[in-house]
Amino acid sequence: TYHITCARSGFYVNSSTLTRFSTEAYGEAFAGQTGVRSSEFYAAHSLVSLLKRLSPKFAQGFGELQSAVAQREPVETLPFVASEQAATPWLVRGSENRVPESYDAGRPQDVYLRLGAQAADSLRDWNEELQSIREMPRGTLAERVLRDRQFHKWHSEFAEAAVQGAMAVVDGEMAALNPGDPAEQHMYLRDNVFYSKGFDGRETFTGLGGDAAAHAATGKDITGVRLLNQLDVEGLSTLGSVVVDYRGVRVVAQSVVPGIFRRQDTTQIVYGSIDSGSTVGSDPEFHKALEPVAKALHFGAHTVADAEGAEHTLYTSIDVKGLTGTDGRRYLLDLYRMTPVDVEFLEAECDGKDPALPAYPHRLVLLRPELVDIFWENSIRKAVQEYAADKAKAAEDGEGDAKADAAEGEEAKAAAADLSDFEFNLELCPDSFTASQSLDGAAEGPLETAVRQASKLLREVSVPALARDLAAYTTSPLSGEALTTAMHQRGINMRYLGMLATLLPADVESARNVRRLVVFEMVSRAVKHILRRLFQQAPPELHAEAFALVVNALVGTRYCAAPAEHLSAQAKAVPALAELTPQSLAAEIRAQVAQRFRFALAEDFVEALVAGSEHILLREVCLKAGAQLALQQYHFAKPDEAAVHAEVVAAMGAAAGKLTKAAKRTVRERVDAVLARPLAVLAADVLNFVARAKVSAHSASLADEAFEAGRLSLEQGQKDLGLELLLESLALHEQTFGFLHPETARCYAVVSLANYEAGEYALAADFMTKAVIISERTVGLDNPLTIHNYLNLALYEHAHGNTLLALRLMRHAMDLWNLVNSPDHPDLATAHNNIGVMLQSLGRYEDALRFFQSCLEIRVALLGTEHVLVANAQHSLAKAHAVAGDFKSAVQAERDAYKFFLARFGADDPRTKETAEWLAELTVNAVRTAKLSKAVQDKIRSLAATADLVHVDRKDAAAAGDATARGNLPIDDLLKFITGSSRGGPKPKGAHRAKGPKGARR
Repeated sequence: TYHITCARSGFYVNSSTLTRFSTEAYGEAFAGQTGVRSSEFYAAHSLVSLLKRLSPKFAQGFGELQSAVAQREPVETLPFVASEQAATPWLVRGSENRVPESYDAGRPQDVYLRLGAQAADSLRDWNEELQSIREMPRGTLAERVLRDRQFHKWHSEFAEAAVQGAMAVVDGEMAALNPGDPAEQHMYLRDNVFYSKGFDGRETFTGLGGDAAAHAATGKDITGVRLLNQLDVEGLSTLGSVVVDYRGVRVVAQSVVPGIFRRQDTTQIVYGSIDSGSTVGSDPEFHKALEPVAKALHFGAHTVADAEGAEHTLYTSIDVKGLTGTDGRRYLLDLYRMTPVDVEFLEAECDGKDPALPAYPHRLVLLRPELVDIFWENSIRKAVQEYAADKAKAAEDGEGDAKADAAEGEEAKAAAADLSDFEFNLELCPDSFTASQSLDGAAEGPLETAVRQASKLLREVSVPALARDLAAYTTSPLSGEALTTAMHQRGINMRYLGMLATLLPADVESARNVRRLVVFEMVSRAVKHILRRLFQQAPPELHAEAFALVVNALVGTRYCAAPAEHLSAQAKAVPALAELTPQSLAAEIRAQVAQRFRFALAEDFVEALVAGSEHILLREVCLKAGAQLALQQYHFAKPDEAAVHAEVVAAMGAAAGKLTKAAKRTVRERVDAVLARPLAVLAADVLNFVARAKVSAHSASLADEAFEAGRLSLEQGQKDLGLELLLESLALHEQTFGFLHPETARCYAVVSLANYEAGEYALAADFMTKAVIISERTVGLDNPLTIHNYLNLALYEHAHGNTLLALRLMRHAMDLWNLVNSPDHPDLATAHNNIGVMLQSLGRYEDALRFFQSCLEIRVALLGTEHVLVANAQHSLAKAHAVAGDFKSAVQAERDAYKFFLARFGADDPRTKETAEWLAELTVNAVRTAKLSKAVQDKIRSLAATADLVHVDRKDAAAAGDATARGNLPIDDLLKFITGSSRGGPKPKGAHRAKGPKGARR
C-alpha cells in the first residue's frame, strides 16, 4: 500500500502507514533498505505517471483504457453534468453480473476536498441563486447564452438534490418539521429545499376531490411554472419546483421564499387568495406586472368578490397567489390554475350523470396550454377570413357598377388584403365555471363563452382529428410515451384516452395496433394507481413482492394462475396483498379505467389483448412505476426445456456442440433454474425502484429560435441557409445544455437529415451516430427516439456505401422494436422495404424479395388494397421480382400498382407514367422469357424422345433455363435502373427515411 502526497512540485509517495501519518518522502525515509529505489522513482509531476511507475498492471490497464477510449465517439465517454439527465432503464444487470463496488474511503471527504470545511457545513441558498440568474443581463447574444447555460445548470443541480431529498422523505430518513400532525400533513426542510406530500392535508381541495385533486394539482403546478419560465417576464419570480413520484408517494420539492417562515402567510399574500376566496388581494403593482403574462396566455381581467362582498380585479385565477418576499421580489405560487376549466368534460363526466360510468375522481379538469394556443390561432384565423370576405363584399357593393372590369376586381382583392384596421380580441378567464365565478343561472359572458368554445374544440375537433390520424397512420406512435407526447402536442389531456379508444374501431384490422396501444396506456396508468395504493398499505421491504404480485396477476396468468400463493409469510399478513388475485386485479383495472378514462374494458381484456403482448405491457408498467427488473429472458408461459436450453447457450455466446464439461454443467444449472421458477417475475427480479421526476426546466429560447428558423428554411428550399442555421442552433444547444441532452440529440438528428438530403452521406452518418449515442444515454436504449435514430443511421450508412454495417444497425433496431411494439406496426413495413433495398445492393435478390413481400403484406393487412402506400409497395415488389428473374409475378404486381395510380391520380401523374413504363418493359421481358423457356423445353422433349441421340444433362438444362430466365436485360443494368445507381452505390431509390420526429420537439 502506498500513501501519496500532492505538493507544489507534483506527487510523491510519503512514508505513512495504516497506523501512522508522515509526510516524509518514502525514498528518503527508507533509503538503503532492500527493495527501496532512489527517491526520484517515488516522485513525479503527474499522478498518472507516478501510478504507472508504482504499478506495472496499472500502466498496462491505463494504456488499454486510453486505446479503447480513443476508438470511441467522444460523446460516448463524456460524463453527465447531473445524474438526473441519465436514462433510467427498466431492465438492469442483476446482482450476479453487476460489477462489485468497493468502499471508497475518499468519497465521504469529497465535499471537504472540493469546497472546504466551511462550505461543507453551509447550506445552498437555492432561491437566491435562481433569482440572481433570472436577473442576469440578456441584451447581447453572449449574455443570453450564458444566462441560459446557468439556468440549465441550476435546474439540473436542483432537480438532483430534490430527487435525493424526496427519496429520503419517503424512506423515512428525514425528520418532519411538524411531527405531531398526521403523516399526510408533514413538511420537511433540508438544504433550503422545502418538501411536502401530494395529499390534501389542509383540506384545500375538499370540494374538488380531496387527495385526487391535490395529486393532480401538483403536476399542473409544474406546468404553470414551466409556462412562466418560458415567458420569462421581468419583475416576476417563480420558485424552483420538482414533483417526485417514488414508491407510491408524490413529493413536492420547492425552493424557499425568503421570509416565508418568519411571518404569517396571510400578511404576505398581496394577490389572489389563500383561504378559498374569504380574503382576496389585488395589489395594483402586482396586477400591472402580470399584464405581459395575461397577454401571452390570453387572459382577460375579471372580478371576484371576497367574503365581505368587496370586488377585486384579477388576471390570474383566485387560487394563484402573489406575494412579496423579504428580498423585495414578487413571487407567484400555486400555479395549477394557469389554464381555464374544461367545462364540457366537467359538466358531462364529473357529476355522475352517466349511470354506466362512475364520476370522475376530481373536478380539477383543466385545458392544456397547447390547446389554448390552438384555439386562439384557429379563432384569429377564422376572424381574419371573415373580415377579408366582408371587406371584399363591401368593396364590390360600393362600386355599384355591373361593368366593373378585372382591374376593379384586383382593387377589391387588395382592399380585402388590407388588415390595417382589423381588430381581434379573444380573452379567457381561468376562474370561469369555478366556485369563485359561479353564474347562478345568469347568462354566460364573453369570457365564459370563449372558455366553452375552447372546451368544445377539444372534444369535438381535436380528439376526433387525432383518432382519424391514428387510424390512417398519419401519426403512428411506437410506445405509450410517444402516444402521450402526440396527445400533448395537440393539447389533448390523457383523460381523453377512453374517447380516443372509442373512436378507433375495434373490428377494423388497420386500427388494431394503435387501439391496443391506447388500451395498454390506459391499463398501465390504472395499474400505476393500484400500485400506489398497495405501496402505501405495505411496508417498504414488501414493495418488491407487491410489484411482482401485480405484474404476475396481469401478464403472468398463463405461467401461474394463483401468484398470491407464492407470497412470503410477511406479505400474506397484509390483507391487500393476500387477497389480490388475477380476477380481482382485472376487475379493479376495469373500474379504474372506467372512472379515469371513461372507457369500458371488456371482461376478457387480459386474454383478448394482453396474451402475446405481455412484454409490451410489462415495459409500460415498469416505466410508470419506476421499477427496474433484472436483465434476463422472461417467460410468460411455461417454457419448453429445449427452447430454454437454446436461449441459455445463446446467452453464453457459445455453440451447442462446442461446450466444455464445465460449460455444459453451467448450462444445465441455468436451465434447471429457469424451469424451476414458480412465477414469470419473481420478487428477487425486482432490483430497484427509481424516482420519477417532473421538472420545470428552463428552455433555451435563442437555440430554439435558430432551430425553428433553420428547419423553416429547409422546408422553403433554402438548403444552405437552413443548414447554417441548424449548425448554429446545434452549437447553441451544446453551449447551453452540453452534449448529453435530448435536445442536443434532436439537433444532431435534424442536421444529419439536412446533410443527407444535400448528398453529404459521410457527414450525415457522422452526425446521426452522435444522435444515436446521445439518445441512448439520455432517453434510453428502447426509447422510440433512439429506435428511429438507429433506422435513419442505417439508411445513411447504406447511402455512404457501408451496407453491411447498415444491415447490422437495422437488425439491432428491429430487436429493440420487438421489445417496444408488435410486428403489426405500420412503420415496420418501411423498415422492411429499406432492408430489401440494402439486400438488393448486395446481390441478395431472393432475400430482398422476402422483405419486399413482407412490406406489402403488412400494408395490405393494415391499410387494405386501395391505398397509396400499398401501391408503392407493389411497385417495389415488381422491381424485386424482375431482379430475381420472375417477370410473370413482376407484371402482376406492377399491373396492380398501375391500376391504382391510374384510378386515383389519373394518367398524367408522374407515378402513373412511371408504373406504365415499367409495366410495358416487364411485359415485353415476360413474353420473351416465356417464349425462350418454351423453346428450351420443346428441345429437351425432342432430344429425350430420340433414343440414339446424346442425352442432355439435367444440370446443363437447368443452367440454360436459369440463363434465359432473366430475359435480355443484364443484371447490373437492371439493378442500376431499379435503384438508380450501380451495385453498392451511394443513394438507393426506394429507401425511405424512418418515420420519426422530423424536427418535432419531444
